[in-house]
Amino acid sequence: MTDNITTGGDIAAYCTKCRLILEHVVVAMVGGAVAKVKCKTCGSIHRLREGSATRRGGAKKKDPSPKSLVPAEALWETALRSARGPEQPYDMTCSYRAGDVIIHSVFGRGVLQKVFPGKCSVLFRDKERLLATANR
Repeated sequence: MTDNITTGGDIAAYCTKCRLILEHVVVAMVGGAVAKVKCKTCGSIHRLREGSATRRGGAKKKDPSPKSLVPAEALWETALRSARGPEQPYDMTCSYRAGDVIIHSVFGRGVLQKVFPGKCSVLFRDKERLLATANR
């Protein structure tokens, strides 16, 4: 069972949409165990994958498979090496393409992963975030 975790609390878990271990909010608990979580990055709500949760600042419940889970920093370094074009400051009124490198005033250097209408997914050193853009 998870100790000191309540509905509305923060938990690090594997996001089935982002495919990374990211911060989530506990949405539902069954019998004292976390049942559903909501990803703080992409907003998807899904069941907690067994063995993927860690209490914020705590130890891992089970050791996830090292093949399936890659730290965000390692993904970021790989994406940065294969990125194209010059670095440019982030501006939400500009349009971007996947692979572009941006400099965000708060999050630092990031690589655009996916582009959606009105937003884009950017991988930073610590985690992937959705940012607003002028993309259509």
